[in-house]
Amino acid sequence: MAMFRDTLEDCHLSDLGFRGTWYTWERGRLASTNVRERLDRVVANPSWWQMFPGYLVSHLQHSISDHCPLLLDTAGAAFRSNNMRPREFRFEANWILEDGVEQVISQCWENTSLAVPNRLHEL
Repeated sequence: MAMFRDTLEDCHLSDLGFRGTWYTWERGRLASTNVRERLDRVVANPSWWQMFPGYLVSHLQHSISDHCPLLLDTAGAAFRSNNMRPREFRFEANWILEDGVEQVISQCWENTSLAVPNRLHEL
């Protein structure tokens, strides 16, 4: 396990966290013999995190396999792992006094390739 952790660190990969049940693998049907572990994970490097800031990893319910399917939503989920919300945009009134603020706002809002939350992030 130490070699695995070292490899993740060497490759600058971090666990993306999750929402849903804490385990991804289950063995045994009786409560007395049931074993659950979080064996499966989704990892990414900092470049990926920047490309998909609103990601969400979900552990789905398993049926045929003893592993839970992992769903990675990169389309701007409302919640992050462990129900943490992404950092919200906060408007500071003193920004109006800054030189060039109107140009910065205009440039961000004219960029049609960005969704509204990404436009706010660019500000």
